[in-house]
Amino acid sequence: MEKVEVLTNIRVARRSHIIWVEHVKALVNGLDIKKEQIPIAVTACDFGKWFYCEGQILLSLFSEHAVKKVENKHKELHDIYMKIYKIYFLLEKRSFFARLFRVKKRIMASEEYNALVYLSDLEKISNELITYLNIIEKRLNSISEENFREFH
Repeated sequence: MEKVEVLTNIRVARRSHIIWVEHVKALVNGLDIKKEQIPIAVTACDFGKWFYCEGQILLSLFSEHAVKKVENKHKELHDIYMKIYKIYFLLEKRSFFARLFRVKKRIMASEEYNALVYLSDLEKISNELITYLNIIEKRLNSISEENFREFH
């Protein structure tokens, strides 16, 4: 893989992550977002698909510690999102007919408050993840094409 491809893939993954976060924000702010638009599993979102496949090239270019920081932040995001998911999509509290006719779950004020707190935490961790990606991208930009080929 060429250096320019790796850089492009990082940028696409970052954009995918930002879109995922925007969907979470929209959900918490009352927009009608389908749960399929915000995958729960770390390997199901577009960022995770990149990170656990093509993104593993980063291990040959950077220390395992640097790459692990990205992975840990990504996992933290999904852990927090699971709390939001339970507020908006958990079906156990809904009646059979509400599930059958896909009546949207009513959110209590306390749940809405909790979702906003979780969203704030999610945004903070998202910013940290993006910062780590920016650092990786900047370091990758500083590697010459010859040295890049030698690393992997």
